[in-house]
Amino acid sequence: MLNVLRENLRYTKWILVAVALSFALFFGVDWWAPSGGRGGIPWIAEVNGREIPVGVWQVQARRLEDQYRRMFGAQFEQMRGQLDLARSAAEGLIQKELIVQDAERLGLNVTDEELAAEILELPIFQQDGAFVGMAQYETMLRRGFIQPYRTSDQFEQAMREDLLQGKWRALLEAAVVVTPDEIEREFMRRNESVTLDYVALPLADFESEIEPSDSELKSWFEARRDEYSQGEARRASYVLFDDRTVADKVEITDEDILAYYDEHQDVFTRPEQRRARHILIRVAPDAGDAQIDLARGKAEELLARARGGADFGQLAAQVSEDEASREQGGDLGFFSRGRMVPPFEEAVFSLEPGELSDVVRTTFGFHVIKLEQVREPGVQSLDEVREQIRAQLRFPRLREAQRELASALKANLGEASSLTSAASEMGLEVRDTGMVTRSGTVPGLGPVPEMVSTMFSLQVDQPSEVLSLPSGEVVLVVEQIAENYLPPLDSVRARVLADFRSQKAAQAASETLGRALERADGDLSKAAKRLATKLRSTEPPLRRGQTLDQVGVDSLIEREAFSAEPGVVVGPMVGEQAVVALQVTDREEPDPSQLEQQYAAIEQQLKAPRLEQLYQQRMESLAEEAQISRNPALFDSKS
Repeated sequence: MLNVLRENLRYTKWILVAVALSFALFFGVDWWAPSGGRGGIPWIAEVNGREIPVGVWQVQARRLEDQYRRMFGAQFEQMRGQLDLARSAAEGLIQKELIVQDAERLGLNVTDEELAAEILELPIFQQDGAFVGMAQYETMLRRGFIQPYRTSDQFEQAMREDLLQGKWRALLEAAVVVTPDEIEREFMRRNESVTLDYVALPLADFESEIEPSDSELKSWFEARRDEYSQGEARRASYVLFDDRTVADKVEITDEDILAYYDEHQDVFTRPEQRRARHILIRVAPDAGDAQIDLARGKAEELLARARGGADFGQLAAQVSEDEASREQGGDLGFFSRGRMVPPFEEAVFSLEPGELSDVVRTTFGFHVIKLEQVREPGVQSLDEVREQIRAQLRFPRLREAQRELASALKANLGEASSLTSAASEMGLEVRDTGMVTRSGTVPGLGPVPEMVSTMFSLQVDQPSEVLSLPSGEVVLVVEQIAENYLPPLDSVRARVLADFRSQKAAQAASETLGRALERADGDLSKAAKRLATKLRSTEPPLRRGQTLDQVGVDSLIEREAFSAEPGVVVGPMVGEQAVVALQVTDREEPDPSQLEQQYAAIEQQLKAPRLEQLYQQRMESLAEEAQISRNPALFDSKS
């Protein structure tokens, strides 16, 4: 492989630009441990016997966090628990592995020449517009510039898999065909335009006047049983064996922790890490010379103030333009080589503790950096990782204790008269699911399809086997079956009231507009005057997908507008936001000469949903056929 790299230094074209982007470096602390104490997980998942490396998962999870942090800004920390980035990163890597294995089965491959050309053009390995050379390339990998890869073999295999994934997607895309006739029809549909006059009565104006009595709403609800019935529903009693149930039955001793620590030294080995603060003055990538000079001057002034004795943390909190670290006084925490962009990293690793850098230019802007602390390479001490190990050992033992206690309850059900009596003898709490439909959730447990499926497979009073859920083990007994369950009105009152108002408003608005049209002999202008509303006209002409004032984008109204004969009044029609009557005054056919210009864009837009459907179908098929093992410590635990 290295020989091929040497022979192909002349290659300058990207093969797959998007693949290269996946290796972009980012700011952030070194190694990513998800919330909830999941750091130190020894394995992530296996796909047909191939293991997902922990290091790759950590880096991918950190990248996801960085993307969402930029997307949501200050709201990110509030949303973090809902996102479950650890699981999302792992599922993404499982999908990637499925694709790579499928590509191999299909005979796809990446040549050494293709791989070499891609690596030679990666920005991180460029210096003054040229490849940095083999020696520097290998040194950068060894020093951790692209985590988690430390050797050329590891990195090149990852790159090869990314390129292979790109070829697989290209093969899938080639299977999606859009005919010229389809493109021409879509061109005509998109570019046809009509000019029309219309009267719109917003439904909201009528809804606000509708306030049914309780008896009226109840009668309306019961008359529409078929509409609100939720099909078959079942109620079950159950006992949940969660962490709290067995907490006092699980003990992790100091001897257990020490034994795990001694057996997993590789997990706790860390490279040299440095803790730094920085002040960032941002510069846009397309900034002009004047803006660059202004930002550089501001950074140099801040450096002078810091060297003059100003508190660095206070300065960063006041003026740094890095939102992620500003509130921490510019503190970036500990990080190792390969976690920061090269100029920033080079500056940090050349400083002594307490020392300030010169002004450093990166793609983000200008930085002033202060090195706070150096953590030498080595093995983390037992005290540093004690609680991490305790959590790692505690989880499987808690699950084991839950299963044992649940199995004991299941055994006792054979002698007891009910789940309640069996649970009472063991001092356990019995809960009630309430009425649950096939697609419903269990209050307090959320989406638990395994439990719901089991409820619908049992007869009344028949106990289940022990079920393993994300929140713990469960034993349940079905108590009631309703064939055609109509929920209590109070539980769906908001939906029923909205439906009632919507239907009555549409009826009232249609009758109002219909009477006005009848009295105006079908003249829209006169009808508008009778209604004391505005006769609206489209100017410029209306095209499909465009918004109509008071109407919005409404498929029904649009369909009628583009099919109506000029001069004919159509309506009243009940749309999503308004009741409308319209009259087409002019129709303009598309200019055929524009087809060639729009051809490629329309083709891609027609392909996109078909490609997405094909992709989803293929991924579902691959997942069904594959043997996938997931680490329950990551996938079954709560976020």
